[in-house]
Amino acid sequence: MAALPDIKVNYRVQYYVFQVLGWGFFVFLIGLFNLSNNGINTSFILFLLIVFLTNLIISHFYRFYVSKNQWLVKSIGPLLIRILIASGVLGVFFSFSISVARNLVMSLEYNYLNWNEMFFGAIVYFIWSILYFGYLLFYKARKEEYKNLEMLALSSEVELKNLRSQLNPHFMFNAMNSIRALIDESPEESKKAVTQLSNVLRASLIHAKREKVTLDEELTLVNDYLSLEKIRYEERLEVITNIDEKALSCRVPPLIIQTLVENAIKHGISKLMKGGVIEIEVKLMSQKMQIEISNTGKLSENGISETGVGVDNTKKRLRLLYGNSASFELIAKENKVKSVVVIPIN
Repeated sequence: MAALPDIKVNYRVQYYVFQVLGWGFFVFLIGLFNLSNNGINTSFILFLLIVFLTNLIISHFYRFYVSKNQWLVKSIGPLLIRILIASGVLGVFFSFSISVARNLVMSLEYNYLNWNEMFFGAIVYFIWSILYFGYLLFYKARKEEYKNLEMLALSSEVELKNLRSQLNPHFMFNAMNSIRALIDESPEESKKAVTQLSNVLRASLIHAKREKVTLDEELTLVNDYLSLEKIRYEERLEVITNIDEKALSCRVPPLIIQTLVENAIKHGISKLMKGGVIEIEVKLMSQKMQIEISNTGKLSENGISETGVGVDNTKKRLRLLYGNSASFELIAKENKVKSVVVIPIN
């Protein structure tokens, strides 16, 4: 399962960058609107610098207080009330800092209770609070969403591995049954079948550890499996393949075709006295691959194998790997059952 991109945000660095840029822009606007009255001189520049540093420190202590008292865990209503009260208090500090700065560098008299400046400061800190808490809430929601997606991906990966692990014992059971039927009838053929089974099991064990394999690898495994089954069924089993060579390098879920072929033999060919035909067709359609496995026979009531794998397993694996981008369909027509799988090739 593809890993989710990690969210790496240096929150502390971002905070200081936003603080410096935000208060810097605020002081720049103050200087711009008062430029005609004060002009550009050392005292005015020093006044702006004191306003910048003072509010940088005040807002930082405000943040420290907020963090210490865990305001972020409060619901929106209580949080908004706290912000309004804090903005009013900080407006007083804002007015006081402005008055002190004027007195120190511009030799103007104190005016600590300037209601206009207090109101203006309260608005400034209310906007600061909204931006600060808005960013924190957004960041928290983003981390929570990422955590949920990561847990969902992990759950899907575990389920997918469990589904793949079901296929090996099921496959081995059927293959061993095929060889057992040959031991008494044809010892030489059974030896040959054991060698083929060894090749098939080696390939299937390797495939089961991978999320996807090439179509060429999957078909090699399917051909070896069908060779085993043809020894068992002899003339009762006929195999026809029609594969688009351009699709051989495309990737498919491991054992996806083998599972459906095995299902076709178990529920179709094995139940017919004269046997039947299995057809495997693979073709490309725009950005998708269509895989069709058809067999002589009739569709059973539930369409799945007795051990709980087969068609049901295929549906779940396709859903986990491709979501709504893939489809699976069982079609019964006349004396033929067809499994149709469509998956994206990218």
